[in-house]
Amino acid sequence: MLKPLPTALSAVSILVVAVVAMVAAFTIFSAAGSARDSVSSITAQSSGDPNRPPSAQDTQPRYRHTPISATERPSSDVLSGAEKLLFDQLNESRVLAGLQALRWDAELAAAARTHCALMVQHEDLSHQFPGEPTLQQRLQQAGVGFSVAAENVAVAPTAEEIHYEWMHSPPHRANILDPQLTAVGIATIPGNKGVYAVQDFALATEKATLTQQEEKIRALIESTGVRTADDPSRTQWSDARKTCQMPSGYAGKPASVVRFESSDLSQLPDRLQKSLASGKYHAAAVGACSPPDDGSGFTHFRFAVLLY
Repeated sequence: MLKPLPTALSAVSILVVAVVAMVAAFTIFSAAGSARDSVSSITAQSSGDPNRPPSAQDTQPRYRHTPISATERPSSDVLSGAEKLLFDQLNESRVLAGLQALRWDAELAAAARTHCALMVQHEDLSHQFPGEPTLQQRLQQAGVGFSVAAENVAVAPTAEEIHYEWMHSPPHRANILDPQLTAVGIATIPGNKGVYAVQDFALATEKATLTQQEEKIRALIESTGVRTADDPSRTQWSDARKTCQMPSGYAGKPASVVRFESSDLSQLPDRLQKSLASGKYHAAAVGACSPPDDGSGFTHFRFAVLLY
């Protein structure tokens, strides 16, 4: 008998996670602070509320979390036969649905394998065992940059059955066919109850230095016809960086200041686009700075744009 469990997370939208073999939907979290439940149509994984994570169901932990040592973790860049099968079937399903295939991500796979090893150890399915980091934290610790994340977990006699059940469970299928997602890492480990599997998905974000971030935003501004005054030797560039780091106020003498945070370096926020299109400004200076860690694990960038 096969049972799936899904869940997903997002900085800008909801993320979903799924599991097969002991099935229950996981509470969905948003970096924006909203939350809702995703209900699975399959049997709940425990006697508690099937729409809440196991750690929230029990007042007394059923397990004591035992960290898995680095030597016990399978390599994330060598796929087993079952992992390759699930990866190929996943992308075949996406392509048949008219979606782009997901790329393999070794960092996502490392996070998936660490969690899969815990499921084998506990002989149970969960998105978070007592004492274990959340999905967002696991991905962040593995070095994954992401603005949307999702997870499917399962246990079944074979990998073929796992993919079949995921595709016939709406929450799990939704993760597999989510058009936002761009990358995946998959782990499978044999256990006493069958093959345990974890799929960790992400909308991967770019890893960029502050200078590279500024260059991308400058290029977007210049495409609107407003020139940028961001030569590092110029005062405006220094003022923009200083302004980005300031909790309030601004440096220099700009006519207007636009501050924003985003996980997407491919587009400007609406407010800035309207200012640039107004015809009031002839130049802009862009400053990037590191945003404070909000504990969500989601990647985001912070900017100050000075308009002249």
